[in-house]
Amino acid sequence: MDEGLTSVLAAAFAWWFSTGVLFWLIGRHTRSYRWTALWTTVLAAAATAMVVVLREETAVWSAYAGFFAGLAIWAWHESLFLLGYVSGPRRGACPEGLSTWRRFLVSAQTVIHHEVGIAVHGLIIVALSWQAPNQIAAWTYLLLWGMRLNAKLVVFLGAPNISDEFLPSHLTYLSSYFGKRRITLFFPVFITLATAVATVLTHWAVLATPGSGDAVGLWLLTSLAWLAVLEHWALVLPIPDGALWRWAQPTAARQTPSIEIPKPEADPRPHSKKQTFRRS
Repeated sequence: MDEGLTSVLAAAFAWWFSTGVLFWLIGRHTRSYRWTALWTTVLAAAATAMVVVLREETAVWSAYAGFFAGLAIWAWHESLFLLGYVSGPRRGACPEGLSTWRRFLVSAQTVIHHEVGIAVHGLIIVALSWQAPNQIAAWTYLLLWGMRLNAKLVVFLGAPNISDEFLPSHLTYLSSYFGKRRITLFFPVFITLATAVATVLTHWAVLATPGSGDAVGLWLLTSLAWLAVLEHWALVLPIPDGALWRWAQPTAARQTPSIEIPKPEADPRPHSKKQTFRRS
């Protein structure tokens, strides 16, 4: 079980740290967005090439490499979306008074380009590792995609603890598409699906040959799945999960707009000008 514990810790740290780095990058000044998009694209290209390199590798190290490659590719798609480069044709608030189905259609228009990009890249990764001994990168990517779609449906239909504190200012309109802040009858269905996937992966990990690359890969996937289950529960329970990434939030200088200091009433100068400053 040593490799299981190590895999759990590695997956938990990778999930926490990569999410924090992503929040930190989108919290920086918009002037840095182009460079962020460029370097994350280079990283994603390297990770995609790594899928081919790792095809025939079955050692423990290759399981970790495949896991991080899948995570890096997924992070690239998330970064392009959060930076505002790939989203959808609709970039405005949700119209009021729409039926659930109509709201779903207009919601899809806000992210359709992002979702298509994820789907296409997923097909590429699956094709590159098809019937290969090492498919950890593909399974990592597909697991993240499936769990995220599941969580998105929960958010769309409604949940009490939906948070938009990490949405960048250019995407705040997305919160208007969130469902009402209450638990719906659909939540048990989605949480059951997520839990079932995590349970099956746990079963496979326990049955895998201890110390093998397959065992490590399955424990990594299992850890990621259970973390996704926790994220689902965080949508309905009063869990301050945002505190995990408080260190990645932008500083006051990036969050606070210019503050205008009015001229003092006692100032006798008729032509004195207003002063502005930004908090450092």
